[in-house]
Amino acid sequence: MVEIIPKQIKKLPSWEKTLMYFTLGLLVVSVSAYFFLNNSITKAETKLQELERTLMEQKTEEEIALEKEVFGYQAKVEDFSKMLKKHPYSSKILNFFEKACHPKVWFSITRFTIKDYNLSLVGKTTDFLTLEQQLSIFRKEPLIKAVDLSNLSVGKEGTIGFNLTLALDPEILK
Repeated sequence: MVEIIPKQIKKLPSWEKTLMYFTLGLLVVSVSAYFFLNNSITKAETKLQELERTLMEQKTEEEIALEKEVFGYQAKVEDFSKMLKKHPYSSKILNFFEKACHPKVWFSITRFTIKDYNLSLVGKTTDFLTLEQQLSIFRKEPLIKAVDLSNLSVGKEGTIGFNLTLALDPEILK
């Protein structure tokens, strides 16, 4: 069915009109600001390049020599940093043994050779059971390749003295 009687067009409320104009104005301002800021950045970059070029042209021989000296020191510092990163820290062995030692076993480190990663220890404990537990702990450690027990002795107070030689994995120092 077709209606012949025309209907009145609904008028938008004034707050909707205001909001529409405000949104359109905000859009125009945003687009204008984008192009303005983009243009400003381009001009600033061009000016910066010109200033850098001017600065490079005006260097004196003394500044150039000083620059070379500074770059030489910088290279030396970088080389030293690389060497320091590769340097093995034998103090890390102490951290490892702090975790891997039985509470009733006392060690004094006598010799560590970094060439073959062997560590010779002199130890003391209260009994043979504790010594066996300590040896078991060392044998289960993946960073210890071999354990060699020698010079087993019984002290006057019943303490057990012994020497251990441990072949360590080089990863222990990293």
